[in-house]
Amino acid sequence: MRLHEVERGDSLLSQILIRFLSLMSGMRLPDAARVAFYHKQFSGDSMSAWTHAAMRGESAWSVGERELMAAITARWNSCPFCIGAHGAIAARALGRPQVLSTLENFRQVELSPNLQAILVFLEILTRRPGELTPEDAWAVLCKGVTSQALEDAIAVCALFHITTRCADTLDYQMLSEKDFDRAAKQLLVQGYAFGKGKTPPHPDHRVLADAVRQRILFGPGKTDALLRQAMAERAIGGPPLSAPYDELARQIGEAAYKVTDEQVAKVVEQAGSEKAAFELMMAAALGAGLHRFWRGLGVLEEAQKTA
Repeated sequence: MRLHEVERGDSLLSQILIRFLSLMSGMRLPDAARVAFYHKQFSGDSMSAWTHAAMRGESAWSVGERELMAAITARWNSCPFCIGAHGAIAARALGRPQVLSTLENFRQVELSPNLQAILVFLEILTRRPGELTPEDAWAVLCKGVTSQALEDAIAVCALFHITTRCADTLDYQMLSEKDFDRAAKQLLVQGYAFGKGKTPPHPDHRVLADAVRQRILFGPGKTDALLRQAMAERAIGGPPLSAPYDELARQIGEAAYKVTDEQVAKVVEQAGSEKAAFELMMAAALGAGLHRFWRGLGVLEEAQKTA
């Protein structure tokens, strides 16, 4: 973990909670959970709300299928922690052999036609969002996937573009296979909103995405909102920033797994605190995720107009 405050907790309450949950689970509390508790008023609540709704809310996709989408998005983004975490949850729901084979090469695995079609769409959205076309969306709809189900899958993919970039930028500590499985068992029951394991109704992804955007890019924080907005834009190829923000924002957008300790340390020093640096990292990750969210919805809407 590159930010010490995240690892230990930024308040006495969060420090106690981290120790308690580690003790109760019999394992070190994963860094993903520590981030959810950190600087919670800045991003934790809005991100948890959208993630829980997208991953556990009503949907044509099963929980296992959505976790598989998360895991394969992590694979396309070269994020070992999220591959392990969400692959383990998907394996509990769908079976380990199928999940491992799908992550290796989904085109060579016998999947349902609608799941196969959605993974083709999500791979383009992940790797080459600028090349995604209404024809790609139409190809998915022709397999019997509803427009709402396609939107649900786009939301999962977008969320895990944010999450994987956060994990790689902060350098989450890897877990053993046993500990990933322990955490997976808990997350299948609990979901992503602590203490709120009930299945939520079908989410309005646009409203939830905008709530995250408003909170992280325009809400109060340790950093200037204009700088956060610029970090988000730079992550998707926007105007250059001053050093050291430019290098980190660009790296998070292009390939967060290549972020270095030095890049993070320079931003912490320049921004003045770990909380300030965290806000800027989250902004850049959010920029990459929301770019794909709106791109995916845009081609879906175009496909529906020409149907």
